[in-house]
Amino acid sequence: MKRRMRKKMQKHQHRYKLHQYLKYARQWCCALSYKGYIYTLLDDGRIVKEND
Repeated sequence: MKRRMRKKMQKHQHRYKLHQYLKYARQWCCALSYKGYIYTLLDDGRIVKEND
């Protein structure tokens, strides 16, 4: 399930809103890129947007 969702969401980023993406992304990573921005998922549930 995790692998299938990860591939599906990475392939079709335009279909998902950020909160949907993050809900599933917590299962497989601690950092992710979404529409050109990098987000870090912290242990306490907070989401931090990284600046380049």
